[in-house]
Amino acid sequence: MSRNPVRSKRPQATSPQPAAKGDPGDDAIIDQAHALYGSGAATAVAYCGLDAWFEGEEAEFRLFARLFRRLMN
Repeated sequence: MSRNPVRSKRPQATSPQPAAKGDPGDDAIIDQAHALYGSGAATAVAYCGLDAWFEGEEAEFRLFARLFRRLMN
C-alpha cells in the first residue's frame, strides 16, 4: 500500500537512466518558462511538478524536479 493516499495506482513509465544535464529539451522548456513567467519561472515549474506528483505521474514529476533544480541554481 502506498504511503501517499493521493498517488495514482496506475503503473508509471519511468526511464531507467537519468537524463543528461544540459539536455536541449530541458533548455527549451527553461527558456519558455522564463519567457512566460519571468522571475516566477521557478515557481511555475515547481507548481507543474506538484501537479504531476499529485496526479501520480512520476516521470513527469522527475522532469519538473530536474528543471526546478536547474532554475534554482
